[in-house]
Amino acid sequence: MTVLQKLRELLQTEHVFEDKPLALYTTLKVGGSAQYYFEATTSADIARAVKAAVSLDIPYFVFGGGSNIVVGDGGIPGLTIHNRARKIAITAMKGKISHGESIGSVMVTAESGALMNQLVRFTADEGLSGLEYHLGLPGTVGGALYMNSKWTHPVTYVGDVLYEAEVVSRDGTVKTVRQSYFDFGYDQSILQQTKETVLTATFQLTRLAPKIVWERAQGALAYRTETQPKGVNTAGCTFRNIPKSEAMRIPTPNHITSAGYLVDTVGLKNFQIGNAAFSDKHANFIINKGEATAQDVKALIDTAKSKVHARYGIEIEPEIVLVGKFS
Repeated sequence: MTVLQKLRELLQTEHVFEDKPLALYTTLKVGGSAQYYFEATTSADIARAVKAAVSLDIPYFVFGGGSNIVVGDGGIPGLTIHNRARKIAITAMKGKISHGESIGSVMVTAESGALMNQLVRFTADEGLSGLEYHLGLPGTVGGALYMNSKWTHPVTYVGDVLYEAEVVSRDGTVKTVRQSYFDFGYDQSILQQTKETVLTATFQLTRLAPKIVWERAQGALAYRTETQPKGVNTAGCTFRNIPKSEAMRIPTPNHITSAGYLVDTVGLKNFQIGNAAFSDKHANFIINKGEATAQDVKALIDTAKSKVHARYGIEIEPEIVLVGKFS
């Protein structure tokens, strides 16, 4: 049997495909094809697909909303698992009832392929606070935990309200871990080292009037719309902001840590290579202006790293993840 036939047998479906173009499924709209492609619609599907890849000794890659990644023009070898597992539900409550109202916390469990916007809207409608400032965040729950996505007004991280999660390891083992396991930091989680995949995530949220939750969410969304490029093909922020200590050493005005500021000041705002360019609205975003290649995007990243290092003597690190084969 071929590898494709074996995958279909192990996954008990004919819906495993060869040479599936991936640009359609990413927000930047660049890159090549998946050698093998499977769309998972439940968390059990994801675990089963990981175990299938492990048993066949082929590499695998899991992605959800397709933001924050750049797929190489040479595509991705092995099995690409498209995470479409999107179930969300209230699963538990802690506290007591007082005067007819619940006091305490509420547990909401989401499959990792649920869109962050979907989860935020669900919790806001339920009058649950903790995730509202992430309205407008692209991508999925799994991706947000992988990066520990943040908001800055006020500073709040997705990982702050995580209670526990179910993850599958690179060898196919499934386990439940608590929030502390993730070792969250700025743009950082343990998943970036272990390469484990989140299957489900349970968040511990607090009761609050839906009107207040929605006001906070809409305020965050309005700020995103005002300061970030919209209606364009982009993977999101390209570089991580620099540490405060580096900003003080350089120094930057008011010790600003913004990577966008650094890219802008070395003259790369609106700078273009091929059909990819740094945004003229926010220099930390790369825009696909039409038919850009992954190599165009990588060339922009390399150019920015080089110019910032030449001027400031520091290394800026990509926030977006390059996957697959590049030239």
